[in-house]
Amino acid sequence: MKWHRKSEEETPDESRPDLEPDIEETFERPPEPVPSAEMPLAGTSIASGGGSFIGIPRTRGNWDLVVTSEAPGLTGADELGFVAVEDGDIFMDSQLPEGDVTPLAEAIELRIPPPYRAFGARQEKDQWAVAARPIELARFQAEGNEIELTVSGGERELMVDGSRSSGRVPELERLGAEEGDDFFAQAIRIDDDLWEVTINPL
Repeated sequence: MKWHRKSEEETPDESRPDLEPDIEETFERPPEPVPSAEMPLAGTSIASGGGSFIGIPRTRGNWDLVVTSEAPGLTGADELGFVAVEDGDIFMDSQLPEGDVTPLAEAIELRIPPPYRAFGARQEKDQWAVAARPIELARFQAEGNEIELTVSGGERELMVDGSRSSGRVPELERLGAEEGDDFFAQAIRIDDDLWEVTINPL
């Protein structure tokens, strides 16, 4: 679902979080969460080994960055996922909160420009931890919501939503072939003909 990103004219200055603190290195999650009293200021990122966050999955996404930010009035969910694209649009995953996710996106974009995928988890009250990683996007028409294409030794296997398919996805084949003769390609639908694409040579 597409989310409308509020502009500066729509959001009063006094309601916006502080997004100007020093930013350090990206974060690698240690096993235990830190107490809320040790949480950093809104908009900061955490140096490796410097902290951990409730709800940020260790294996979901291979995150390049974890930041904290305040999102006043964001209610209805304690976890959320979204994709931000270059034109400023935000596409929400199934967990749809009430309120505005723009402060979370702006905190990420101090360090990572769109397009990126993000996952957020509420820490306490209006404070969120948000993990993000850059992604590649492509536009093409295809069936299903998740596609996996494996090409190896001249053989090809196409899976659509977990089931084997005899169809073809020419644009995904072309993108994969740019990485080599043998490759694994995955495409996840974001909206209509917009897909997140990952290509791994074999």
